[in-house]
Amino acid sequence: MRRFTAWLLVLISVLGAVSWAKADMDIAEIVISLAGDCTLAADEPLHGSPDSFVGVLSAKGNDYRYPLVHAQDLFARDDYTLVNLECVLTDRWDLRNTDLYLNFRGPADYVNILTQGSVEGVSMSNNHALDYGIDGLRDCQRVLDNAGVQWAYNNSYFTFERKGVKFAVFSFRRYYMETYYTWLEEAIARIKKDEGVDFVIVCLHHGEEYQEKHNDYDQTRFAHHAIDHGADLVVGTHPHVLQGIEVYKDRLILYSLGNFSFGGNNRPFASSIPTAVMQVKLTFDNRHLFSSQLTVWPFHATGTEPYSNYQPAPVTGDAAQEVMDILQRDTPFPLNPFIEGEGAVQDIIYAK
Repeated sequence: MRRFTAWLLVLISVLGAVSWAKADMDIAEIVISLAGDCTLAADEPLHGSPDSFVGVLSAKGNDYRYPLVHAQDLFARDDYTLVNLECVLTDRWDLRNTDLYLNFRGPADYVNILTQGSVEGVSMSNNHALDYGIDGLRDCQRVLDNAGVQWAYNNSYFTFERKGVKFAVFSFRRYYMETYYTWLEEAIARIKKDEGVDFVIVCLHHGEEYQEKHNDYDQTRFAHHAIDHGADLVVGTHPHVLQGIEVYKDRLILYSLGNFSFGGNNRPFASSIPTAVMQVKLTFDNRHLFSSQLTVWPFHATGTEPYSNYQPAPVTGDAAQEVMDILQRDTPFPLNPFIEGEGAVQDIIYAK
């Protein structure tokens, strides 16, 4: 009888271990890194200027690791990195839209900045996507495709999988948000049902440039609308400065990520220098979102002043506190502080 009891206890332990291992296999933890406006380019007339993005990179021997070198470690250790590409990558300078005041173009080879910087995807729907017309945009999209960098532009979304969880990414510029306002309601529901998508990221290029706080008209309205109809994370760009964070229906909204490696100005405004890499750790239980947790990594968009070196760099001390203070001014709940080596780790948000 004792021998039978002993064997029964062993069997229960083994079955329990197998059951625990199976349950553990259903849990997936995925880290997504997000950064703001990357204008890997210069205005066309400034391509020969030594202090332009093109001039500085040329002086570095076109070392494509240079612009994102200080963020590459964060990007390489995550599961996916997504930035806003606010320029056109093409060698077709002749496609320039001369009706525009600025035309941001980087040579096609600058796509290597993204690949060598461990950036897997870009949002493209912004006010510089058509600086070289529709042909320039399509040329840029081909360049990205050939390099294996995914892109989203209006109703052209992309999907990717990590650890058995399927993601979709949309990108909309504010002038087209009204056009796709109703379409988005159907689109998110459809791809979740028909394509097996588990988590939807909506990138919104919205708001007003250099405004300290987000507005309710296009930013809050569209962010809430996206989440109301199935979006799981909203990521904002365009204001060129950091704006606040909101938790709405247990989902994160990052209203503006500010600038990152930004070639649009050789002497950036002081308010556009503080920035951040936002990392969102997502936990899934059997492909269902269980929780999300944001970590803020304070950066400066340039390592030199007053002229930019176009190389965002992590900051600590008073500079990191300034980043957190900027975010706090536009965030309705208290943010957890930055701790060197750990980032500013925020409270876990449990999905309902």
